[in-house]
Amino acid sequence: MKHTQVAIIGAGPVGLFTAFYARLRGLDVTLIDSLENVGGQVNHLYPQKDILDVPGYVKIEGEALIRQLAEQTQQLNPNYMLETTVTDVAYDAVGQTFILQTNHDALQADRVILAIGHGAFEPKRLPDGIGADLEGEGVYYVVDDLNKFKDQIVLVAGGGDTAVDQALAIAKVAKKVYLTHRRDRFRAMAYTLDQLAVSSIERVTPYNITAISKTADGELEVTLNTSTTEVAQQLMVDAVVVNYGFKSDSQLFEQWRCQPTVARQRCVVQQNMQSSVPGLYAVGDIAGYANKTDLIATGFGEGTIAVNGILQDLEPALAGPLHSSGYIIQDGQVDPLQ
Repeated sequence: MKHTQVAIIGAGPVGLFTAFYARLRGLDVTLIDSLENVGGQVNHLYPQKDILDVPGYVKIEGEALIRQLAEQTQQLNPNYMLETTVTDVAYDAVGQTFILQTNHDALQADRVILAIGHGAFEPKRLPDGIGADLEGEGVYYVVDDLNKFKDQIVLVAGGGDTAVDQALAIAKVAKKVYLTHRRDRFRAMAYTLDQLAVSSIERVTPYNITAISKTADGELEVTLNTSTTEVAQQLMVDAVVVNYGFKSDSQLFEQWRCQPTVARQRCVVQQNMQSSVPGLYAVGDIAGYANKTDLIATGFGEGTIAVNGILQDLEPALAGPLHSSGYIIQDGQVDPLQ
């Protein structure tokens, strides 16, 4: 069985930075995520959206933030276990370690940090299997590369912030963008709606998508209908991007043998980010305490607190303060400045 000092479950922005900081402090780290690449919800839900709460940046797109975090973390070569779902965590009292069972191999870890955000998530899909056979081949629920829509005619479906943001982003490269919603009014922020109002995006409301089929020449024929009439509208497009929101499951650890205390779907933590289970920590949106604020910046700070708590426990000699201005990273190693 493989062994690591610290297993971090979740490779979103907070998990990435926590892994970097743990490696910076000299700990052996394994970063685990169920997705095939790092970045979590930021990378999969709003990669083109500007994030405003990261210190040092006036604004930064989600994709750019994840790219910078991944590059920062990769400098110190943590171990990665991607496309890996943790199915059980148990505490081995004899060895005083945790045993993580996954859909692949088991992993032994001295300490565990949960950085799973609001839990595993997946997009809410069109009802009744509409467009299921075209998913990834014209019908998309995640936009990971705007260039795939270059010079195309695209229909975006949804009425919230992310749907409107995606439509505005796609409009920068597409030939034509339609935006449809089951209501006449969109739920996006006023600033975003002001941008929509002066854009070239054609709004098609109030309609639901009731059918999608591919023509012989590769176009998508989309049938739109209202809930109150039988009058349908047909659109011919190259791609459909659906953003009806995402379903998240924060009950990931309810099936584990190792059971931390949970309140309001969050893992209750102490001041050092340790849960009710000694050695099991939680950071980011999954961590719960009084007056918690769900910000990426908050999660970054929580990650450093958790790592320092682990150092006090595992490596007391290394637990003193580290001022990073006195070190350099070279060839995967942290070296003091001469």
